[in-house]
Amino acid sequence: MTRPLRLLSAFKPSSLFSGPEDEPSSSATMGSDSALVLLALFCALVCVLGLVVIARCVWLRRLTAAATTTTPPLPPPPPPNKGLKKKVLRSLPKLTYTADCTSKFTECAICLTEFASGDEIRELPQCGHGFHVACIDTWLRSHSSCPSCRQVPEISNKCHKCGGYS
Repeated sequence: MTRPLRLLSAFKPSSLFSGPEDEPSSSATMGSDSALVLLALFCALVCVLGLVVIARCVWLRRLTAAATTTTPPLPPPPPPNKGLKKKVLRSLPKLTYTADCTSKFTECAICLTEFASGDEIRELPQCGHGFHVACIDTWLRSHSSCPSCRQVPEISNKCHKCGGYS
């Protein structure tokens, strides 16, 4: 049985119009065999290089994993601020709403109702926003910032003896 390469190399379009030709020479057969061997070697080289790259990646990954396990773990992040304590809430200033306060406050941004005369209002010291005492106390138990502007109220410790801030 003859190889297809030999058949293809023996076939020439000019042979259709001319007489029969001799069998292909051994040098043409030798050239196609050596080309096939070179192609196989090239494919083997590409496969070996691919395996080397994969092995190197696995090796580097193991080294970095070993390095991270030997270093001490990072401390856990601080817990999120869940709100203010009752003692701090009671220290915030309280006002009674009067007609004079209309220029400063008009409605509670939490419950969205207008203030009426006699309502107890708590004014946040940092931003000056005012809210119903019940509304803002409920809000500040679960959040630590103003519901309008998101500023965190600075609560300073007031000295009970002299009235100054520490």
